[in-house]
Amino acid sequence: MTSQFKPVRRLPNMRDSGPEELAARDAATSVLRGIFGMRGYDRAETPILEQTELYIRKSGGALSSRLYGFTEPGGLDVSLRPEFTSAILRQTADNGAGNGPIRLMYDGPVFRYASPEDEDGDKTRQFTQLGAELIGAPAPSADGEVITMALEGLDALGISNARIVVGHVGVVQAALTEFNLSERAKLFLINSIGELKSGEFDAVSEKATALGFISDAVVDDAQAAADRERIASTIEQVMAEGIGAPLGKNTGARTPEDIVARLARKMSQADNPADFKRALEMLSQLSQIRGPAKTALPEGGDVLSAAGVSEGIISNLSDVLSSAELEGVSTERINVDFGMARGIAYYTGMLFDIYSGEDEREILGGGGRYDGLTRALGYDRDVSSLGFAYNLDAVLVSLEQTPDQTSETVLVSAAELGSITAAVEKARKLRSAGKRAAIDFENSRSTSDGQEVK
Repeated sequence: MTSQFKPVRRLPNMRDSGPEELAARDAATSVLRGIFGMRGYDRAETPILEQTELYIRKSGGALSSRLYGFTEPGGLDVSLRPEFTSAILRQTADNGAGNGPIRLMYDGPVFRYASPEDEDGDKTRQFTQLGAELIGAPAPSADGEVITMALEGLDALGISNARIVVGHVGVVQAALTEFNLSERAKLFLINSIGELKSGEFDAVSEKATALGFISDAVVDDAQAAADRERIASTIEQVMAEGIGAPLGKNTGARTPEDIVARLARKMSQADNPADFKRALEMLSQLSQIRGPAKTALPEGGDVLSAAGVSEGIISNLSDVLSSAELEGVSTERINVDFGMARGIAYYTGMLFDIYSGEDEREILGGGGRYDGLTRALGYDRDVSSLGFAYNLDAVLVSLEQTPDQTSETVLVSAAELGSITAAVEKARKLRSAGKRAAIDFENSRSTSDGQEVK
């Protein structure tokens, strides 16, 4: 008889997982937990559902636009987790950091929406992450530990050709600081790294012109100084008359005069188009540099030096690579990419992607340093932290041979043994001996316990 209902199909870009895939995932998870555990990492879990604010504070538009968010019956805006890092930092901050670094590992499903027309439209919307966070440990030694552990885990799974591509947000930020740009201008340039790396210099220039960063106007320093004086006078008047709101809790030892001067500078700051152009050209050249550290680091230094920026800035990245080498990682397994761009905006220092061999069509995982994330989440201090995560589903696909973790099941025939009772007893004994056993009910019928089966 035909059903009157249409089948309820699986959602697009969602996946079903069968016994073999789940067994392989469980086996890989066990291996990786063992590797991380030997380095002192303990397991942690966070809710699948969190307040949406947790993920949009400093995640950037790329991730925010892929959230599975909705309003729960209680009225809160919530989202399925798209990653673990923010929640792990929240958990650690809520519980209070202890003495010394905190090492945590985690695994579980994450959810990121992708529509068919998106760049990642063919990606699954649910996948499994397995990763680790090292909280309260400064660079560069901690960075070397995390990079090394990411490779150790894949080595243990048999992916011996895994390699790391390392970038460094801190190097870029430090270089841009030397051009006397506003925070708005620096943020624009950092967000344009991906386009500059792809050779879209003209497109970025057009956007910068539209936003007013590039123009034919000449900045008059005397006028800018006069503007600052006028704004400072206005701020002082407002403060004196008691109209203004409190300036904030964390003013430190600064005097009211210092605060007024700082506000005046911020409110009147204008970017010099010539400085912006030099920064844009420098970043365009720097973003093109990629390759082994022995060639990429000197090339990066040359670009900075030619732009009048101290090439010593690169020493931060060099120290990270040295710390990984000290842990036993061959330099041949690490490449440097000054143009590495990442959709999650909370990284502040080293960041990296993990690949299998030379194939860069699929990233097996990645991570980096995010020293400012706790403050962005609303806590009263920054904590030196970093971590990484594998896309465990992608890792399993990259395995040359997925181990068969499902052993053969012995089927016990009630028909052959004469009764269900005998079959159940035999199956019980087999399971007690460590073997998989199940009753074979095919062509077997019984009307009561103990009666012979025909």
